[in-house]
Amino acid sequence: MLVEEAILGRRSVKVFDSRPVPRSLIEQCLSLAIWAPNHKLTEPWRFSVVTGEARAELSHRVHQDLKASDPPISWAVLEAASLKHHRKIHSAPVIIVVYALQDDDSLRSRENYAATAAAIENLLLAAHSLELGAIWRTGSIFEGRHVREFLHSPPRSLFVGAVYLGYSAQRDTPRRRTEAQSHTYWVPVSDTAPD
Repeated sequence: MLVEEAILGRRSVKVFDSRPVPRSLIEQCLSLAIWAPNHKLTEPWRFSVVTGEARAELSHRVHQDLKASDPPISWAVLEAASLKHHRKIHSAPVIIVVYALQDDDSLRSRENYAATAAAIENLLLAAHSLELGAIWRTGSIFEGRHVREFLHSPPRSLFVGAVYLGYSAQRDTPRRRTEAQSHTYWVPVSDTAPD
């Protein structure tokens, strides 16, 4: 698959069928993800892969974190939020949760975050090229203490995204983007050289 074809053909998939994804395909996606550019080769990305029954435990950990909310939330809100997250977690056979290592240097931390975001894009394109569907999700459920413990996320890391992965059961819908020229400023070339 050509790069242009992969970029233009990729879609965010929210509906998956129940087929399990072979571990070899997940590993292939991760092997391509890590070729993202990263300044000083810090390789800041960390991946936690959740499949099968581990999704039920992840859902339980999300419930624990919601229950420990400060300020506390009502029982009705807790149950509604837990059910919503449970359904979302079980909507895909695979969830790859991605964290970026942080540094004492704020510039390095920002570079690490950007490199990890680029790794997620590589992962999405790799999944598409392997005929898998995927969607990049964000949200605070992967930042709670119980979830982070379960996922073994490094203590000094920042959540960047969760890639929900599987075989698409979604109808293909057209996408739209505003043309690049609408978001681009071409800096004019000066006829005079600076002193």
